[in-house]
Amino acid sequence: MDWAPSPPPQESSDCPVSKDYTDTVESLVILAVVGMFLLHVLGSLRRRSSNGALHLVVMGVDTMSYPLVGYTIAKMDSSYWYIDDFVVWAVFLLLLLGSTDCLTACRLSDIENWKSTYVKHLFKAFLVVWIVVHIAHMDRGYGPDNDPRYLWAPVLVILFFGFIKSYVRIASMRTVSKSNLCKNVKVIADYMKYKDNPPVSFDPVTMQGYRYLVAGEKHCVSKPSESTPWYKKEDLKITTVEEIWRCTGNLLRHDATANDSPEKAKRVQSLKDLCLSMALSKMLNRRFAGFELSEAELDKTHDLVFRGLLIGNGHQQPHERAFSVIEEELGFVHDLYYTRYYYLYQKGRFYALGLPIIMFGLCSWLTYLLVKHRKESGTSLLSVTIFITAVLAFLEAYQLHLYVASGWFKVALIQCYVSTPCLQTSAGGCLEMVIGLLLRIKAFRPWKNKLGQYCLLRELGRSSRHRNFVHHFTRGLMDKARRKGSNTSVKLSGAVKQAIVASLLGSNGDLSDGVRSLRNNGVHAQLSRVVLDEIACACDDGAVTHTILVWHIATTLCQQLDEQAKDMDTVARLATASTLSQYCMHLLAFAPNLLPDHSSVSEPILDEAINEVDELLKKHKKLDDRCRILMDYSGNDAPLLTRAAKLARHLMNDIQGSTLRWKVLSDFWAEMMLYVSPSDDARSHLEVLAKGGEFITHIWALLTHAGVLKRNRGPTPPQAIV
Repeated sequence: MDWAPSPPPQESSDCPVSKDYTDTVESLVILAVVGMFLLHVLGSLRRRSSNGALHLVVMGVDTMSYPLVGYTIAKMDSSYWYIDDFVVWAVFLLLLLGSTDCLTACRLSDIENWKSTYVKHLFKAFLVVWIVVHIAHMDRGYGPDNDPRYLWAPVLVILFFGFIKSYVRIASMRTVSKSNLCKNVKVIADYMKYKDNPPVSFDPVTMQGYRYLVAGEKHCVSKPSESTPWYKKEDLKITTVEEIWRCTGNLLRHDATANDSPEKAKRVQSLKDLCLSMALSKMLNRRFAGFELSEAELDKTHDLVFRGLLIGNGHQQPHERAFSVIEEELGFVHDLYYTRYYYLYQKGRFYALGLPIIMFGLCSWLTYLLVKHRKESGTSLLSVTIFITAVLAFLEAYQLHLYVASGWFKVALIQCYVSTPCLQTSAGGCLEMVIGLLLRIKAFRPWKNKLGQYCLLRELGRSSRHRNFVHHFTRGLMDKARRKGSNTSVKLSGAVKQAIVASLLGSNGDLSDGVRSLRNNGVHAQLSRVVLDEIACACDDGAVTHTILVWHIATTLCQQLDEQAKDMDTVARLATASTLSQYCMHLLAFAPNLLPDHSSVSEPILDEAINEVDELLKKHKKLDDRCRILMDYSGNDAPLLTRAAKLARHLMNDIQGSTLRWKVLSDFWAEMMLYVSPSDDARSHLEVLAKGGEFITHIWALLTHAGVLKRNRGPTPPQAIV
């Protein structure tokens, strides 16, 4: 007998069912599966992209998945068409709803609503169990060829593991809620406060004395009956950065005298730096939870960055190594709040591999049973059931790859390797080889590695009418386009990183608002005499915003009108200055909370600047024409533009030589980038990690680990350079 739907009962007032009704259910199921497929795939990519469309799709599918799945499952219960397959569909929809490892929350605010997520999962689970029980007790006169009871074994097992995966998602969100996070982070805070008091001898190259905690904090608890705090015990089951560097195992040892290949040396250093990133992420989490950084004033903290990360390692340039470590660190921070990797890592590092493997096996088993049974019944029809099964099996395999390639799994392997001496001997050679192969699996880069760019003079007149329409249509649900124009992005170049590192090394952690770079280049006194004293702001409020605007416009004018910048060194400095200038404007326009001035202060200043530019240059469409007109402007109607034009004229006329001019500008913007980065608003940095991240967050984290938590003002007031 062919596998076919059971014939529908005669239509009556008790059962008004039709084939069209079942087609609707099939369409809803396919729509839900496709939507959650996008959620699984795009969810793993969103931290690498700031594309608004991608984040809108992820947020939209995440928001609609619960009502769509709930509506679809409830609709199945009243249909008699393909009712055998409905059980599989319902179970798989529930599994897809809570199974993505790479996404637990779209926004930081969602984490505090973990209880509502818990209730939603309970409701959907109740519907699924109801359907399974309801269908199991129905007497429909099954024949030997279409008896669906062969499905129950795999379906019930899959349903069981689906509940486990849903629980893991909810538990992951609960772990990083404010109350629970503070308990976990306090362990790190107590440990760091005790271990660095009194200070010990240290070496930031060999990591001697850097007992930063890499793994084992779950064992760090003090029982009420014990008088000795856990961090004062000698037999702690923890792994530190110092121990990772001291490991003599083949996987973590590089001996230059043993003719080790450069590839191995680089690989060994990258594994050690990955563990360092993990330790630093745990220390950085104290800022998100509001704890004090007890080691901020210590010399070893300063030297970790200035004599460690920023001097390179022989295989990477200083700027490459420093930002690579920070990049991986922020990847760990992102995963802690927005994925379930942290929970899997803490509760069962290697057992976490079991769920995807088991689910993949169950899906394969179920697919085999479906195909076999349908061939035996005389039809080769591949239904929606097999489609859903294949999608789920693919997603489980995809998530397994993501976890095995992730830093969490690699750090777990390294910690196990370091804490198990037998793995480092000839007896553990086979396991050591397997671990080495697993550590070579490549993962997605944890950051987009791009800088947003916004040029005020170029974007003049380009308003986002579409977004404003959506804002009004949704009654404020979508944010209004508050800025005229849009931002683009460019790849973060090594030259930009190098300029930031050079400026940081030159400051030694004593940040200034651009004055030091002007003095070092010998132009501060000159500009101060003829320009800066005349264009000083009248008040301190909005000083940084005024500085960014004036110097950005002046930089744009110089870039468009300087015809001497032709040699490679000058062009490189021009590109660095222009990139950082437009990135600061991007932050001012689209992420003002990451800058020192409060958004209630910076936004009106920016709006005023946009109005000034609009009134003066709205009739001119080409950027070159706008720059030439503005270069000669000296009116009183637009004071900010007047200051910018005057600064640009003196940069062009008083600084002889294009090479020096662009060195002045590139050094200024690198120093300004450092100056605006320190912030006590750690949560704003945490929020942008889920939207592609910002380069200023990387600098903020780097300064944090160097103990630079505040910006220092030199003797020259900040308004003197605007």
